[in-house]
Amino acid sequence: ALLASRLNLSITSGQVRILAGLYADSRSRAVFNSLVPHARRIYRNLIINIPANRIYNKKIVAIRNGVEEDVDFDKIKELTDIPELIRREMNLRDNAKAFHSLLALFIRPNLIYNRELTRQRRKEAIDQVSLVKDLVYENERIIDANERVTPEIYQKLRSLEIAQAERSAALQTFANIFARLGKYILTALVLFLLYLFLKFNRPNLFVDNKRLLLLTLIIFLQVLLGSLIVKQLNWPAYLIPTTISAMLFSVLFDSGIAFVGTAVISFLLGGVLGLDYSYSLQMMFVGVVSIYSVAHIRNRNQIFSAILYISMAYLVSILALGGLRYESINEIFEDFVYYMLPNAILSPFITYMSLGLFEKFFDITTDVTLLELSDMNHPLLKKLANSAPGTFHHSIVVGNLAEAAAKEIGANSLLARVGSYYHDIGKMKKPDYFVENQKGGGNKHESLAPNMSALILAAHVKNGLEMAEEYGLPKKISDFIPEHHGTNLMTYFYSKAIEAGDESEINESDYRYPGPKPQSKETAIVMLADTVEAAARTLKSPTPGRLRKMAEELVEKRFLEGELDDCDLTMRDLRGIIDGFVSVLSGIHHERIEYPHEDTKKSTRKANGSGKQNDRTSTLTELRKATGNGS
Repeated sequence: ALLASRLNLSITSGQVRILAGLYADSRSRAVFNSLVPHARRIYRNLIINIPANRIYNKKIVAIRNGVEEDVDFDKIKELTDIPELIRREMNLRDNAKAFHSLLALFIRPNLIYNRELTRQRRKEAIDQVSLVKDLVYENERIIDANERVTPEIYQKLRSLEIAQAERSAALQTFANIFARLGKYILTALVLFLLYLFLKFNRPNLFVDNKRLLLLTLIIFLQVLLGSLIVKQLNWPAYLIPTTISAMLFSVLFDSGIAFVGTAVISFLLGGVLGLDYSYSLQMMFVGVVSIYSVAHIRNRNQIFSAILYISMAYLVSILALGGLRYESINEIFEDFVYYMLPNAILSPFITYMSLGLFEKFFDITTDVTLLELSDMNHPLLKKLANSAPGTFHHSIVVGNLAEAAAKEIGANSLLARVGSYYHDIGKMKKPDYFVENQKGGGNKHESLAPNMSALILAAHVKNGLEMAEEYGLPKKISDFIPEHHGTNLMTYFYSKAIEAGDESEINESDYRYPGPKPQSKETAIVMLADTVEAAARTLKSPTPGRLRKMAEELVEKRFLEGELDDCDLTMRDLRGIIDGFVSVLSGIHHERIEYPHEDTKKSTRKANGSGKQNDRTSTLTELRKATGNGS
């Protein structure tokens, strides 16, 4: 080990013992001593410490004792060439073959590659190359109108451009400052377009700091990523994954913001790419296609659909741009396969994986989360089904009503349905005090004062909010819990209190739900669906006409009470909501055939016993006629 460390050799203890044994023998020692001159002649070759195929420049300069000299590339050897050199040097000495492998261990490289000095020399050589060609005197004409631009003239014009840029940068002239200012003005104009769109089409976004921060963050990260890819890593612009921001905008916000946001990012990146807006056009086109591909994401399979759509968009755009640039088909398909296809495959996966982070940190609920919450195996829904089965069934029916109504008016039907599932979870605390869970038993409110009953009913809203927070329900879902009641008056208990006492001593606010009133179309729909579903269960002979009249009266009542003042429902929306309710209620409360009682069946059989065979024959004949089979 000491010998190997001092001589920097990769030698084993076994090889050392062999070497010592050979040297101990007098004849072997004489042969060993005769090898020294051969080893010196071998070592006169220039043995380099890196593979020769890594040397691209055939002109090599060696520095020996501070003196530089040129070296012939063909005279350079590698360590892998040493065994062959030893064999050629000592091919007449058979008795020296035993020392071949041992001698090769002592031959070390004597030409060491200096990476840093080589890099510095190359940079100096490049810097010494003049960026201009030929000599042009002051006020000398370079080209005139209608004159053909030859390669020499083009070189002069290019040199003039470089010289002017260098002179401007050196002097920091007004033109240079104005050029920089122009970039900032252009960026401000592009962002101003986004501001105008949000100001007139999404004004509510300006009062939601979290969503506004999220929008700004996505734009900033996308432009920063594009700058790193192009400016720092010197990768092709085709690798910029602009579809990630487009899909995030579509899922986290809406298609309108996604379209404008994608256009803004495309223009900003076009400026980063040296005002090459052909890339901007491609980014915008592919971004719009990606927005469409995830507009209504409902399951993981849509990721693969998005990959297909984005890949086709990239292919169409590169074919168009490549044709305009007179690129060959091979070049076009190489760019597509090497850069665009991996981009199209990875972007949807990155988007899908990052959605959870944005939802968590910015309290945004996407359709993907809503689908997870609609699973009946969710712990909260399973607990509701076990603790309050009547309320659970009621919530499912309300969900069907709300979903149908939301589809009629173009609201978020998935949000309305999932919000309905959780709107009454607070009833699990005291399920027996709600009529749908009182399985034919007595009503517990009969033994309570009206104000106590009102407190119990109002408490299910507070309990529901606490459970929603405990189970981590998104705000969009927990909003359904207080808003589906709004500030409605508990009419039954309020009237009961007036009958039992002095009306002047009764405070009406004690018999109202705490609110707030519905703030969105979806929560308003669930309020109306909750009211209509409860009333439909008490309706006798629920024909479609009666169901529609009942729904119209209840919706009109909520409207006149002012419970719908804070949501943006129109009269046309209310008509559509009623149509959606009636279509579902008609299916639930359809007319049924009244079957005869068992005693009636027996008397009928006795009375018609004599004609049984004739009836069977007649029935068989009618069946054959109906099926077209006369055999």
